[in-house]
Amino acid sequence: MKKRIKVTIADFTHLTENLNNPEELALYEAANGNTYDAEIEHDGYAIVDVTDEDYIELAPGEYQLMIEEWTNAGQIGKWTLQTMSDPADDKALLYRTVDKAGTEIQAPQSLPKQVVELVANTWFGKKAKKIEE
Repeated sequence: MKKRIKVTIADFTHLTENLNNPEELALYEAANGNTYDAEIEHDGYAIVDVTDEDYIELAPGEYQLMIEEWTNAGQIGKWTLQTMSDPADDKALLYRTVDKAGTEIQAPQSLPKQVVELVANTWFGKKAKKIEE
């Protein structure tokens, strides 16, 4: 299944060391900062078709999943919680609440994706089984 991602390579050192072909490195450099539909593999790597003939493979730290429009995340009482990627920060999500008519009740607030993930893991993660010695 394809997902929308933004290429966010901060450091090209690792890629430069591993890619022997300057043309291939140029594909990564040209893709950096752009948004694509990508196939996300089971190991978290993203495969991006940058042209009809060329593709790049991105490690999990080299891209961010993007939600480009307000998307319903759930209900809080009579209000709907919506989220989308923060256009000002690739590593953050915006959250707001709206009523049934779509009128904004609470203005958008930005939260780092890492905070959202940590909260989700705390509340919904599986508890580790204690190992008895």
